[in-house]
Amino acid sequence: MMTNTQALRAIMARIGTFSGMSKEHIQLANNPLSEGKQFEPPEKELWAKVTVSNGGKFISGIGEKPCTRTTGIVFIQLFAPLNTGTDSLSQLADKWVEHLEFYKKDDLEMREASVIDAGHSSAIGDPSSMSYYQYNVNVAYVVN
Repeated sequence: MMTNTQALRAIMARIGTFSGMSKEHIQLANNPLSEGKQFEPPEKELWAKVTVSNGGKFISGIGEKPCTRTTGIVFIQLFAPLNTGTDSLSQLADKWVEHLEFYKKDDLEMREASVIDAGHSSAIGDPSSMSYYQYNVNVAYVVN
């Protein structure tokens, strides 16, 4: 049985092998400081924020004792500078889908991925100085 921590580590290892964009443009949820500084999104390039969110648990079988599975979603928020179009965001979203969808590692199964056009977002950082257009890639997963 894989623990939540083991599943998180497996997911983050897979995220770490993504080569579709520069690593310094990927923010991980609750990122450790880099050289004492917080993540700073690039102003004129695409960037991403990755969050892994555990979901509920359900009973998937009953034998000597119940067998359970834990669900979750990997949220990848993709950002492009406002007024630069959506084609590059769409292409980047496709790369993330290809990299994560249906990936398996031990008791971790990444499942279907959805690409969602989330529209204009200025609620990141100081809204007066930054404005982005956002796509989201959501990838469901199951453990055990």
